[in-house]
Amino acid sequence: MEAALVFTGSGPILVLTTFESLQAPDFLERLAARGISKFIAHTVPLELVKKRYGARFSAIMGDLSQKDDLRVLDIDGHHIFKNFSFEEMGSPLYSPPLQEPAREAVMEASFDSEWLWARIDEYGKLVDSSYPPMLGSRVIPSIPMGTGVSPKQARFKIDGQGIIFDGTPQKLNGHKLVLPARSSPALGRSSDVPPTCTWRSDNEGGWT
Repeated sequence: MEAALVFTGSGPILVLTTFESLQAPDFLERLAARGISKFIAHTVPLELVKKRYGARFSAIMGDLSQKDDLRVLDIDGHHIFKNFSFEEMGSPLYSPPLQEPAREAVMEASFDSEWLWARIDEYGKLVDSSYPPMLGSRVIPSIPMGTGVSPKQARFKIDGQGIIFDGTPQKLNGHKLVLPARSSPALGRSSDVPPTCTWRSDNEGGWT
């Protein structure tokens, strides 16, 4: 059983649910059926809800099914905010989930850039590379590489800020290489690849 304060486009509501998680697909579908497809939710302690809503809480509890159910306890935003402090709310849950920002690729300044070979699709994304950590990277601003789905061969170097130079085709020069956020495997590099330069996350949203 969960109690959650859900911030919607029309204001906050307080709900009780027997879904195991506020991220459960069926829970999201139930909210979507009520016209709520984008929201920020915070769990609130069930005992506090019971204490502050008394008979209404008991009535809603009695109406809940054994599992996979959702009931709205309060739709009065002023009343909800009066009943709960921010300190009593759990960590925010976003729907749709927040997208982690891309991380700029930075090569250690103590190394000279090696030649990098890659295949770039029509959207500027690297789909093959001589250096596996670069797979999934993209070139910004986006450079159309031609129509169709066949990736184009490219050869280039990058400087310490991730800027491409000595590129073939030449239209790559001056553009930045950006790595997508990823958690595993580390940098996408297999143990049998001996790169000239080692890239690593600096744990501050960038690469060194």
